[in-house]
Amino acid sequence: MAKKRSRSEAAMVTFWGATRSVTGSMHRLDACGRSVLLDCGLFQGRRAESYQRNRELPFRAKDIDAVILSHAHIDHCGNLPNLVRQGFSGPIYCTPATRSGAGVMLGDAAKIQEEDAAYLNRKRDRADAKIEPLYTGREVYRTLLQLQAVRYDKPVDVGRGLTATFIDAGHLLGSAMI
Repeated sequence: MAKKRSRSEAAMVTFWGATRSVTGSMHRLDACGRSVLLDCGLFQGRRAESYQRNRELPFRAKDIDAVILSHAHIDHCGNLPNLVRQGFSGPIYCTPATRSGAGVMLGDAAKIQEEDAAYLNRKRDRADAKIEPLYTGREVYRTLLQLQAVRYDKPVDVGRGLTATFIDAGHLLGSAMI
């Protein structure tokens, strides 16, 4: 006799970024009692809007069990250090080339954010609150420790019956369709 699936067992995808735009890719899959994030990219736009949208995640970081990273463009990986800073401690699966590229991209993004915050703090009125970067090199380092390289065409277990297979997308060295 086949077991009928309840609504709580059904898979659900929530699109948090790159909807009606091409920036800030972030999609959440809830299935089999797990929450998996596909990409965690920076939203890029006007300074104030970008700062707010990137700093305030639409979910608790601790509720995410794993991240699957499609490639190392900043609009796909650029908010991972913020996710880690806010409490995400699970694995981040990606191809070996994406792992290497993400290190360069995230390190550069942290440096730019730190320099931008320092510049804005020099220009701000002393009565205004100090501006903090979205993340620093230290958070990038912690994030890189969570990256787990996965080869193309080899299924990886992301927990409780969920698997992901990375297939060459041809978009960028290491990019993948999952």
